[in-house]
Amino acid sequence: MDKTHEKYAKKARTDLRKKDYQVADEALIKKILTHGSHGTLASTYNHQPFITPLIYIYDDKEHSVYFHGARTGRLRANLHFNPNIAFNVLEFGNILAHKEASEFNVAYNSVTIFGTARLIDDEKKAIKILNQLLKKYAPHLEMGEDYKAIQANEIKITAVYQIKIQDWTCKQQIETSEYQESFEYTPTKISKTNKQ
Repeated sequence: MDKTHEKYAKKARTDLRKKDYQVADEALIKKILTHGSHGTLASTYNHQPFITPLIYIYDDKEHSVYFHGARTGRLRANLHFNPNIAFNVLEFGNILAHKEASEFNVAYNSVTIFGTARLIDDEKKAIKILNQLLKKYAPHLEMGEDYKAIQANEIKITAVYQIKIQDWTCKQQIETSEYQESFEYTPTKISKTNKQ
């Protein structure tokens, strides 16, 4: 079994096991990255892995993903010492029911990018990225009418990052006739609680 594990561990990071799920269509990959609601960033420090959920924007011209965070903290420290990252965007679809329990599945689109994250030092560019984030997530609101323009003190405490994409992979599972039923997954609602 060790040789099997070694075989897979040594594969290229873009080499997927299930080739029939793999998508090479760049237009679809870019569409998923453009319209995704959020992503999950994997970083490491001293062999310890960490996962951070993030909102982001994708820039096709720069072949990059941008996100923001705090100027100090775990993620900032991790990326300072090791800028190599993986970032995943997932579109979760219907549950796909099958007569065989082991064949149950879920419809999804998933893009994983690999690259390095760097801090944006140019204040004007950082503000531009933050404004693009606001436009993506609150397109119905107008700066100057619904909220104030980004202030200097806000930039001082905000880190804006660029992930220059080196590689990406895309997987897709769609509903086919082999599934007897598909239905939306209804998550349990989390009740609001006061922070302690």
